[in-house]
Amino acid sequence: MSLLGTIEEQTTFGFTGRINILNRTSGQYLGIVLISDGFIVDCSYGGLKGEKALYLSLFDDMDHTPLKFIVEPEVVLDEHKNFSLTYEDFKTSSQSLYIKHRESKALRPAMDLRLVLNGDFVSEGANVTDTEFKLMSVLTEYSLVSDIYSNSDLYDFEVTAGLVSLRKKKAIKVVSK
Repeated sequence: MSLLGTIEEQTTFGFTGRINILNRTSGQYLGIVLISDGFIVDCSYGGLKGEKALYLSLFDDMDHTPLKFIVEPEVVLDEHKNFSLTYEDFKTSSQSLYIKHRESKALRPAMDLRLVLNGDFVSEGANVTDTEFKLMSVLTEYSLVSDIYSNSDLYDFEVTAGLVSLRKKKAIKVVSK
C-alpha cells in the first residue's frame, strides 16, 4: 500500500501512533509519520523533520522509491506534535506540491556544483523575492548545491526555482564542479 493510502486508512479511524517508513528491500528504517487522533502531527524522513519531511516521503513513494510502511499504535505526546493536518488537507496540498516537484526536477542543478553570491548583485540592492532571500541566506553558509537543498527550510522545488531565478538575475555564480 502507498503512503497516501496508509495515512488515509489510519486517519479515517482516528488512529494514534506511528507509521514507520522502511526501505522495502533492506528493511532499513528511514523515518516515521506520527498521527494523533486522526491528525498528522509530525514526520521525520531523509534527515528532515516536519511537513517538508512528510511531503518528501510522499514524493519518494510516488516516484517509486521502494518503501514499506509499518503501522504501530503508540501514545503521541504533545511535545511531539509539530503541526496538525487532516488527511483531506494533506491530500489537497500534496497534489499541487507534487506537480511543482515533478516540473522542477528537470531544472535541478548538479548536486556537486559550488555556488557563491555575486557581491555586485548584493551591493546594488536589487529586488529579491522572499524565497530568493532565504536562499541567499543559506548561500552565506553553504556553497555546495547538495548542502543548500538539505539546509534550506524550503521545499526542493522552491529551492530549484529560487536558484534558477537567482542565476538569471546574475546573483549567484558557479565556481566549481
